[in-house]
Parts: sequence; structure tokens; C-alpha cells
Amino acid sequence: MRKSFKFYIGIGFIYSFFLYYWVFYTLYKFGEMSIILVFLLFFMFISAVDLLQFGMFYLFQKIYNFNIYMLPISWISAEYLREFFPFDGFPWYPIGTIVIYIPYLKYALALFGVYGVGLYLMYLAISFKNKKMLLSFLGLGFLLLFFGFYYKDYVLNFYKNKPSIKVSIIQPNIKENIKLNYQAFEKESLVYFPYLNKVISSNTNLVVLPESAFPFLYSDDTDPIRSAFLYYTNYKPFVVGLVDVKYKGNKILPTNNAYSFYKGHMIDYYSKIKLLPFGEYMPYPFKFAKKLFSAINGIDFIPGKSPKPIIVYIKNKKYSVATPICFELDFSSFVRTLSEHANFIINITNDAWFGDDLEPHEHNDQAMARAIENGSYLIRANNSGISAIISPLGTEKILPYGEKGILSSYIKPYKIKTPFDTYGYKPLVGFIIISNIIFLSVKYAKGFF
Repeated sequence: MRKSFKFYIGIGFIYSFFLYYWVFYTLYKFGEMSIILVFLLFFMFISAVDLLQFGMFYLFQKIYNFNIYMLPISWISAEYLREFFPFDGFPWYPIGTIVIYIPYLKYALALFGVYGVGLYLMYLAISFKNKKMLLSFLGLGFLLLFFGFYYKDYVLNFYKNKPSIKVSIIQPNIKENIKLNYQAFEKESLVYFPYLNKVISSNTNLVVLPESAFPFLYSDDTDPIRSAFLYYTNYKPFVVGLVDVKYKGNKILPTNNAYSFYKGHMIDYYSKIKLLPFGEYMPYPFKFAKKLFSAINGIDFIPGKSPKPIIVYIKNKKYSVATPICFELDFSSFVRTLSEHANFIINITNDAWFGDDLEPHEHNDQAMARAIENGSYLIRANNSGISAIISPLGTEKILPYGEKGILSSYIKPYKIKTPFDTYGYKPLVGFIIISNIIFLSVKYAKGFF
């Protein structure tokens, strides 16, 4: 693996292009910019992500003298740092996420989280170069599979006699170009009301609507659609995504929020903290394009400050619910903090920004990983799909991308205390630190002698 910096960055650019090509779709479809400027912004974005992941990967490998046995640590260290950089973090689809497709082994997410599992998978891959190492990691794999068998039975027994609640998600599939036009969005949002009539006459216990579900601002009490919607909250508890705006002098301060309603009143809300670059704000060094990107219209959203669950009343009982909004779901550490004292998780989102490509599927994969990591049921209300109701074992019931309708299923609002929930990434960080101490000690001891 002793390759040049240009080699790492070149491979990284190709990797980043195929992983994030849907950002180009968003800029082109909704930016109303010249194709040249779209290409320039996309190139700058890909370069920034590439430099962080593959630039740091190269730097770590150089420190380790390109030692192949330190390669997984180099990669996972760079992935983990993406929870915080670039911008305010961009941890899209860590390599460990693929484990959700491996029966029983996926429950290792409850032990180590997505980065810890990614480290194991990478060590398993490189162990084929060394027979003893391969046997060790295959042995560890069998232990993890054995844990998976045990863990599945443990989870099923944990929930066996616990009462359920019925949840209904409304997926309106309102196109993003309509949502960006107030008059068109106002007219199209009427699609909700036949579904609302249906759910309030059903035995549903909680109704969940997606991110920015309606065109009205929450605080605009003169809006007739707002009044019509609040009428339905007299009959069922709701969690719904809405935008609101505050003002500081002449400055507009919009926030992206999840609201809890019960008996016609707003009970609690959460303001999104981890904002989506380009979709909700223009990060540095792209500020110059803010006024050119019509979806933002020259205005940055303001991040919330308090990573707290919201209160939701169901059958007159109070529950604590974590509500990561859209992009926030991708932050493994952040969702762990947000859901630590929650009964279950609701993710409201809108993937209509990105079209029917890999993004909605990759986003849903990460939802499955968060459910297993945190030992929680996870309800995912998506404007365009994929909407899903996911168990702590990663099994799900979905409403596919591009469909309109209601998705209903039962959940059990009780959180399992997983090892990951208890310790987070402290064991992973400790392992990386100890590995570095051992490697550097051996390296300098050889140099000394």
C-alpha cells in the first residue's frame, strides 16, 4: 500500500464521486445555476470530502510506514473523524453499514457500533494475507455470529410480554419542485387530508408525518391549512416536521423542527442541530454561492442547541422520543446521545431532494444500523420514501420510494440497553490508542537497536 498521495486522492475522488453523485442531482435540479457552476460546486464538494477521508487515510498510513496491518485503523480513524469534519460533519455511509445485510453478524452493531464493526470487517479482509491472522478473525466472526443468535433470542424475550402501540406514517410523495413553490405546495398539501381522515378513524395510537410536511410556518396561526391540520391533532397524537422562523432585526432565522401534538396543542419540539450542507445552509468555502442556490434563497437555516428527546403522549401515557431529522440520522454518535434516554426513535426526513437513486436506499440502510446500535424501534417518515418501521433487530416494514399512502405497524416503546448504548465508541478509541502505542513502541525500539 505504499502509494503516492496523488494515488490515494485519485482513488478517493472516484470513490467519493460514486458515493455522493446525488449531490450533483440536487444542485442541478434545484439550484437553477449554470451547468458550469454546478460542476464547479460539485467538484469542490467532492474534493473536500475526498481530502478528508483519503487525505487523512494517506497521512495515517504514512505515519504507519504503510503497514498493511494498520490500514483498517487508518481508514476507520478517518471515517470516525467525519462525524465532526468537514463542515459540521459528513459521515455518510461508513463501511460498517454493509453488515446490515449479513444475518446475525449485523447484531455486532449493538456491541461495537458501525465504526467498530467496520474495523472488524476490514481486518477480516486483510487477514487473508496471513493464515494465522485469518483463523483468528474467522474465529472472532464465529463468536460474533454466536452472539447474534443469543442476542436475537434475548431481544425477542425482552419484548415478548410488553404491550404494543400502533403507529401510522403518512407518505405524501410531494415532489421537491412543488415544495419549493409556496402556492403549489399549499395546493398539493391537501393530499394529506384524506389520509388524515382515515388514520383518525382507525385504531392507530400515533401518527407521524415527514420533515417540512406542510408549507405553513408553525407560528403562523392565521394559515387555514395549519388550522385544518390542528383539528386532527384533537383526535390522535402526532409527530410532524415543520419549519418555523424567528427574526433578529431584519435577519430571518429559520429552523427545521419536529413537533409533538396532543389534544389540539403543541406539547414539545426539537430543532435540528446537524444541518445538511447545500440543502439547509452553504458551508465554507461555498458561501459565495448561497444567493445563487434557489433552494436556500440566500438564507441559511439556524441550528438548534439542545440535543434532547421530545415528549409524546400516547394513550394518555408520556413517552420520551428521540427525533433526529433527516441527515442527523447518519451521525452514529449523535443519535446515540439523542436517544440515550428515549423510549424509541422517530426520524422525519425528505429524500425527494435526491431522486430515485442510491441515496434513499443508503439513507434507509443507516436507519437500520441506528435501530440495532441503540436497541430501539425506529419510525422513519419520509416525504417521498423510503418510509419504514424498523425493529431493534433491524427487521422492517417499508413503503417504497415514490409511493403515496399510509404505512402502519406495531412497535413496543421500550429501549434495550445495548453495550454500544452504554459505552459508545470508547472501546474503539481505546483500541486505536493502544494499537498506536504498541506500533510506535515497536517501531522506535527497532530504530533504537
